[in-house]
Amino acid sequence: MHVESGHFEFPAPDSGRVGNHLQSLFLIEPIAENKQFIGWIADDIVRWIEKRNLIFDVIFAPSQPAVKKIAHRIAERTATREAYWEYLPSGWFGTKCLEGEIHHGDKVLIFNAVTPQGRCVGERLPAFVEQLKGNVVGAAVFAKGTAAGVAAAEQRYGELFYSSIQVQIDVLRPDQCQQCQAPGATRAIPWTELRDRKSGA
Repeated sequence: MHVESGHFEFPAPDSGRVGNHLQSLFLIEPIAENKQFIGWIADDIVRWIEKRNLIFDVIFAPSQPAVKKIAHRIAERTATREAYWEYLPSGWFGTKCLEGEIHHGDKVLIFNAVTPQGRCVGERLPAFVEQLKGNVVGAAVFAKGTAAGVAAAEQRYGELFYSSIQVQIDVLRPDQCQQCQAPGATRAIPWTELRDRKSGA
């Protein structure tokens, strides 16, 4: 689940776009294959929701299959609606809401299983909610990284930002990647290769 050292690209190359380079990687797919793990994660998030007295109408997450399993369990436990934004197999976000709806004025809880750099929950998903005329009231993730975007998301939400664990994940632009600049450098491995290997695809 947590690959502590390597040379990875996330998101994977797609339609001419290139992702950031990471020296470690955290995968949610092996965890989401276990129903008991899903239950434990959802239970802890629900306890946090209750402790913060967080009121929301919709849980909004990427349509990544592993993420949806956890989001669905949270929605069941909190009796709230679900909405899912398009998520491409490469790890990039798409351009539309694929499932569910966010109505004008809905209070929305952002959820993602893993946020290596913090931008998905701190910037991208909230921007989609605003586009759909909803209001973000908090965010939750299972694992967060250590990039500057994570700190920005923590500052944005304060106590209304939940994470189960934090893992050391260095996120760099390709032109900043020291591994790429080292003599005899090898290419960054798209994260999808490791994901598919771990899931047996």
